[in-house]
Amino acid sequence: MGSPSPEQTAQLFFEHFNAGDAAGFASLYFDGAIFTYNGQDRAVGPTQIGRAVEGFMLAGFQMRGKTVDAFVADDTALTRVAWEMFDKSGAIVASGVSAEVQRLGPDGMWRFIIDDAGGGGRVP
Repeated sequence: MGSPSPEQTAQLFFEHFNAGDAAGFASLYFDGAIFTYNGQDRAVGPTQIGRAVEGFMLAGFQMRGKTVDAFVADDTALTRVAWEMFDKSGAIVASGVSAEVQRLGPDGMWRFIIDDAGGGGRVP
């Protein structure tokens, strides 16, 4: 799978997450991709990444957000997404600005190679 453009990847991310579709969610990542929620713990590859978010999906959390920036150079893109995760009552349980590196695959689809959920706003 993947996304037709770096700007659209976030929307597909939210759609798969909100549908509880861990396999579809994981298809947005290349083999060997890295995902981190906190900048320390890492999941590597689509299988681990799908497992890393599956608990949030099973808990019934939903996500929304929008692409803040998309900088594209040839087959590589740097994107940032402002996001919120909320519970069944609509209360926000987490939020942040992510930083991602995406790459264009040979199939013409964009996928994450690095996804840092808080990296776009984290200050050491």
